[in-house]
Amino acid sequence: MQRFEIHSHTHYSNIRLLDCINRPVELIKRALELGLCGIAITDHDCLSGHMEINKYALGLLEDHPSFKVGLGNEIYLCGSREMGQKYFHFILIAKNKLGHRALRELSSRAWMNSYWDRGMERVVTLYSDIEEIVNKYPGSLIASTACLGGQLSVETLNLINAEKTGDNIGAATAHQNIVNFVLWCKELFGKDFYIECAPGCSKEQIAVNKRLKSIADAFEVSMVIGTDAHYLK
Repeated sequence: MQRFEIHSHTHYSNIRLLDCINRPVELIKRALELGLCGIAITDHDCLSGHMEINKYALGLLEDHPSFKVGLGNEIYLCGSREMGQKYFHFILIAKNKLGHRALRELSSRAWMNSYWDRGMERVVTLYSDIEEIVNKYPGSLIASTACLGGQLSVETLNLINAEKTGDNIGAATAHQNIVNFVLWCKELFGKDFYIECAPGCSKEQIAVNKRLKSIADAFEVSMVIGTDAHYLK
């Protein structure tokens, strides 16, 4: 069975903070070395590496015709641009040229409305932005729930912790937030929406992964593994 890496970073993710040491070409070479069937580059709030990445990917076609390189973005998805809130991670990957145009429009809108909060420039994509652009370019984007910083994983961990402490109100709130978010994603992206889990070893990651499997089964959503790679090895 071959695996496609849906979530990875390069040094272009350093646009707002020191985040990653991977160079795009070296990251793609590493994916080939590992025997992956493809890799998506999903830098934080940044599409700047896509020209370099796409140029290199085109050069691979002769020797590796079945290897796919995806162009994506790890956005910060929120309901507003208020200060002090939680900035949820979310993965978007272009399926085609229209999908990349959708990424560019979303990214431009996020950067034009950026603001400073807690010592960092915040580049936020609103739920309403996603809805507008997806309806404008239907079927052009692939989406996944991202890492532990994603809304689904955050709410899942909230649910687990509430259950442990007997907080019935907190558990009910987290449960409803999970339901609302997954249904929103399914309505927008259909079969192109995936629940992402990571091969991490932390107690939180392991606990969340187990519950994500149950959520994926309940909503009939496919799961995908995302390593969230920031280093080659």
